[in-house]
Amino acid sequence: MKKLIYTFLLAIFLLSNNLAAQSLSFGMFTDVHYAAIPDNGSRKYSQSLAKLHQCIDTMNRAKVDFVIELGDFKDMTIPPDNQLALEFLTKIEGVFARFQGDRYHVLGNHDEDCISKQQFNAVAGNSRIDPAKSWYSFEKKGYRFIVLDACFDSTGRAYDSGNFVWSDANIPMEQLKWLEKELKKDKLPVILFVHQLLYGNDKVTIRNAAAVREILERKGQVKCVFHGHDHKGGYQQINGIHYYTLKGMIEGNFPESNSFAIVTLSNNKIEIKGFGNAISQTLPLP
Repeated sequence: MKKLIYTFLLAIFLLSNNLAAQSLSFGMFTDVHYAAIPDNGSRKYSQSLAKLHQCIDTMNRAKVDFVIELGDFKDMTIPPDNQLALEFLTKIEGVFARFQGDRYHVLGNHDEDCISKQQFNAVAGNSRIDPAKSWYSFEKKGYRFIVLDACFDSTGRAYDSGNFVWSDANIPMEQLKWLEKELKKDKLPVILFVHQLLYGNDKVTIRNAAAVREILERKGQVKCVFHGHDHKGGYQQINGIHYYTLKGMIEGNFPESNSFAIVTLSNNKIEIKGFGNAISQTLPLP
C-alpha cells in the first residue's frame, strides 16, 4: 500500500512539474543605454525612458513570470562623471521597478563605464539574489536560469569604472568552475543569459566563447542562450543549442522603433514574441 501511495504521489509531482514547465513566460530587453545626453546617430538616448515604459507596461499586462534586462542598461556623459552615471542608473531602474514581479539584470560593458560592479548592483538589484554576486542562477517552474558576467579582461580582472577594453570580454576560470557545478546540480532544462556573444568571432564575441560552449554542451541541459550587446541582433544554432541576440532598445525613434520580447517556454519549443524591431522566432527543442 505504501509503495502504491508513493507511486501515486510521485506521479502527481511529475505531472505538476510538467504542467508548470508548459506555462512559464518571461520578458526581456537589452541595451537601453539610458543617459541624459544628446542623441548620437541611431542611438536615441532621449527616448530610452519612453521605450522602457512601453516595454514594462506590456510585461505587466502579459503577467509574465519575470523580466530580465540583458546589459548596457545605462550610459554616461563625456567626460565620465561617476555621480551622474549613478543618477542615470537610478532613474532607469525606477522605470524597471514598475514591473509587478521579479526583475533581473545581466551586466554589460557600459554598466561599468564609469562606475563599479558593486555600485551598479547596489542600485539595480536582482530579486532574492545576493547583491554581491554578478553571476548567479535561479529556478522557476521546472527550469533553471543562469546569468553569466563576461565583463572581465583576459587576465581575469573585472571591468571597473571604465578601466577596460570593451572588446576584451571573458568568462574567468572561477566563473567557469561555478558554471560546471550549476549544471551538475540536477537535470532541469537550462536557459542562459549573458550580455556579450557566445558565437561568432569578432569584437562582440566573448574571447573564450569556445570553452564556455564546451561546458554548456556536455549534458544537453542548456536549451538556449540569450544575448544583448550586438544591437542589430542575430541567431545561430551550435551543437543543438540556440543562441539568440535581441536587438538593442536604444536604436531608432520612438514610437515607431522599440525592441523587447516575451519568451514562452514549453516542453517542445521556445516561442519568442518580438515587439517593435525585435525578431519573433520559434525554436524547437530536442
